[in-house]
Amino acid sequence: MEIRDASALVTGAGRGIGRAIALALAREGARLTVVARTAAELDSLVSEIEATGARGIAFAADLRARSACDGAVAAAVECFGGLQILVNNAGVGAFANVQDTADEDWDNVITTNLTAVFRLTRAAIPHLAHAGGHVVMISSLAGQNPIAGMATYCASKAALDHFAACLMLEVRQRGIRVTTIAPGSVDTEFGGSARPPDTSWMLSPEDVARTVVDVVRLRDAAHTSRVEMRPARPQKR
Repeated sequence: MEIRDASALVTGAGRGIGRAIALALAREGARLTVVARTAAELDSLVSEIEATGARGIAFAADLRARSACDGAVAAAVECFGGLQILVNNAGVGAFANVQDTADEDWDNVITTNLTAVFRLTRAAIPHLAHAGGHVVMISSLAGQNPIAGMATYCASKAALDHFAACLMLEVRQRGIRVTTIAPGSVDTEFGGSARPPDTSWMLSPEDVARTVVDVVRLRDAAHTSRVEMRPARPQKR
């Protein structure tokens, strides 16, 4: 796909991987609709996008609400005349054993990591089909690898992986490509207090962002359905 002048919607764009993806697409000339809960983070990001010479708009919303998912897609289409790239990046974690996991924590993770992706993608499909678009799912190696104390997060990413695989089979004949990118340890604030003191061995958000750009700009006849990413030299245990 030609990224220049394509309309791209990136969720979870306020920080970390999402911010890096938005800026990488902006540097390729995409027109960005960036979505996150915190308006101040998005305003700062839009300024950085515009500094690259690209165009960007902020859509501050909580994607756990269906109206926010529909509204984000509508905003991108209205502002830029369509939608060619959807990056489902927004995600949250829950770090607790199953016995200690509260209902509200389970609901928060599943709604953010899975239900919002379903709603955004459903709203975007008609526009993506019209444009020969691309859906990128930012998953995690945790979707394929069980981790004690992270059952809720692992379950959400495992479900996301299967959702993406089914979606790919449904829409590929309509000209929509679907790629799941599953990174391992990435140096972001996601892990909170669980982050190791030395993060130099980790993947960077920019590593993931460059991969997004690479898979999107493949020629239209090529389809990379899944990419797994790992640190080249993981931390010694």
